[in-house]
Amino acid sequence: MIIGADAEPIAASPVTLSLHERSREEEGNKMTSVKADENIRYDVVTDVGELREIVGLQHMVWGPDPVTSMQQMRAAILHGGSVIGAFCEEAIVGFCYGFVGYDGKEPYVGSHMMGIHPDYRDRGVGMRLKLEQRRWAMQAGYGKIVWTFDPFESRNGYLNVCKLGGTVSAYIPEFYGLDAAGSPTDRFLMEWVLSSDRVVRAISGQTKKTDDAANYPSLLSVAYAGESVTDMRDSALPTLVSKPHGLRLPVPRNAAKLKRLQPEIFRAWQRRFRELATDCFANGYRVVSCHRSIPEVQDYVLEWEG
Repeated sequence: MIIGADAEPIAASPVTLSLHERSREEEGNKMTSVKADENIRYDVVTDVGELREIVGLQHMVWGPDPVTSMQQMRAAILHGGSVIGAFCEEAIVGFCYGFVGYDGKEPYVGSHMMGIHPDYRDRGVGMRLKLEQRRWAMQAGYGKIVWTFDPFESRNGYLNVCKLGGTVSAYIPEFYGLDAAGSPTDRFLMEWVLSSDRVVRAISGQTKKTDDAANYPSLLSVAYAGESVTDMRDSALPTLVSKPHGLRLPVPRNAAKLKRLQPEIFRAWQRRFRELATDCFANGYRVVSCHRSIPEVQDYVLEWEG
């Protein structure tokens, strides 16, 4: 799958690094809380044969359609992008691919795809690939990595925001149009500021807790009976969105099951989430954390940035 554009299935001209950035990068890599699988090594991929192997891995993970070709990856590498591979012995079992982006102010890495072989999921490979991508990007002189992900994929949301320390302040409706079921492929746009205090703390396992999150008002109230949603409604006054405080915006923890069992509820939830998230971002909020209020729901925690 491409969850967003860059997540593990279940998430320009380089400039010289300053000594401060180098020390922060070294600190973050030294202190990371991810337990490495000693049988897996990570390296930059440039070889044509290995890139073709990655195309095959894409087919295994996502099927025949959403594939980035060997030629496209080679061109991106030539012009400042990268492909990071996870190797078990000589086989590629995961990869992360990014190209150069530019926002009118500075170049950055647009991280487009990350895929993991089904036999190697839940072993920390996705987290480690992102850390290796961060290491490469900082050595190349980039200050941030940007990617999209589906906010309804709660597991990837937790990885991206809490474990990696990214933040979200933009919502893109129908990024890839409609999916096969006719649902819009809405995406969060995440920024990962590589040498920030927030990121260094997160990848070191020291993510700052949002202590007041449980007391923040939730913009949606959702009730479950067993595995079924029995009620969903706005639970906070719309005027709260313009106030300088924190808010919570919930998503189902198992969106795929909800989409299968209660497709109308899923679509209604997705529509209202889009409206509320767009409104929040327009009023100066950004996603800074995740919170679990009830077992079936994960909240995105938004705080006002002014």
